[in-house]
Amino acid sequence: MLIQVAVAVIINDKDEIFISRRSADQHQGNKWEFPGGKVEENETVEDALKREIKEELGIDVQSQTHLIDITHEYDTKTVKLEVFEIKNWTGEPCGMEGQPTRWIKREDLSDVEFPKANKTIVDLLMK
Repeated sequence: MLIQVAVAVIINDKDEIFISRRSADQHQGNKWEFPGGKVEENETVEDALKREIKEELGIDVQSQTHLIDITHEYDTKTVKLEVFEIKNWTGEPCGMEGQPTRWIKREDLSDVEFPKANKTIVDLLMK
């Protein structure tokens, strides 16, 4: 089963990146992640990105830049992450679903536990 996911790397003016923690009952629970979510049927990746970020963080994406596509196989599913950089939004991001969130310095990303599928994103951002 292939799951298409829109992923946001949200970067502020201080070059910090916004991350959130997955709930314990989710796949890869309690790990930190870049916000985003599944692309629904008949939805573009860009539309899914904007919808998910609005639902999860309460902000409106003004523009995004495609960074990378990653396909990763877990034991029970395969995910295709379509990753976008976001530097332009309105509102202040916060965990709309009660999830812990934080801004993190780029150089500190390797100190945080992410799902394995996110390793390529972390490596790319650390360059």
